[in-house]
Amino acid sequence: MSLKKLVLILLIGSVVLFSGCAGMNDNTNGNDTTGTGENVVENGDIVTLDYTLMYENGTVVETSVDDIAEENDNIEQSREPLEFEVGSQQMIAGINEGVLGMSEGEQKTLTLPPEEAFGPYREDLVQSMTIEEYQNATNSNTTPEQGEQIMTQMGPITVSDVNETHITLDANSPFAGKTVVFDITINSIKKDENTQNNGEPPEQ
Repeated sequence: MSLKKLVLILLIGSVVLFSGCAGMNDNTNGNDTTGTGENVVENGDIVTLDYTLMYENGTVVETSVDDIAEENDNIEQSREPLEFEVGSQQMIAGINEGVLGMSEGEQKTLTLPPEEAFGPYREDLVQSMTIEEYQNATNSNTTPEQGEQIMTQMGPITVSDVNETHITLDANSPFAGKTVVFDITINSIKKDENTQNNGEPPEQ
């Protein structure tokens, strides 16, 4: 199936638009804090963490910390903390690896290259289509603006260009091809049952 056909399928019924910016080498910058608990993160655990996502120059693009969101005019509001199973494909590789061995309350700064974060930028994920095709797929008579994002089953698709007849859609992550920095703090660790039983399956 061509990317154009795939994008059209994903657009059908997925027409929530929003604008703005979207936002392991265990490289730390000396800002780590040690947690207070003995419980440490292992593969299979369910972890909840607060995070701040930044570019290498320190520009904050996304955060779950209210105080940091208030300090940055480009962020409309804070996000929810991240919750995920460590080692699963729910999370990018750099964070999956970076949280291993951390304890509740511990803070760490991770500098992640593209291959451990949001991947390389791929030209094959950029597709042009007519405005009419877009409107038919989204059952609307509106034309999106450049910079808007369309939420689909495969994640956000960015409207990278608009002219009188066509729009260009970019299915790359806004952070594709970029080194990014995550400040993370572990809020909670829910142990995997198999881990708690020292690798033995739980009793039936």
